Amino acid sequence: MAGLLSNFTEMARLFTDVATATANPIPALMLLFGAVFVGFSVLFFAYLTVGGLGSALISDVPGRTPPQ
Repeated sequence: MAGLLSNFTEMARLFTDVATATANPIPALMLLFGAVFVGFSVLFFAYLTVGGLGSALISDVPGRTPPQ
């Protein structure tokens, strides 16, 4: 677990170094937009997954079923 955590901190440090290496703001903007796109995709598909699981577990009709 400690190795995994150190890999994440090293990755964050490397991305920060790349984004701030030059006076050019383009790498930082690309990094920001990439993070926004990936974050949005993860949240959207997590929302769809939770909704799908919820609809499978929760009945559409509250109470007892109607007589046939």
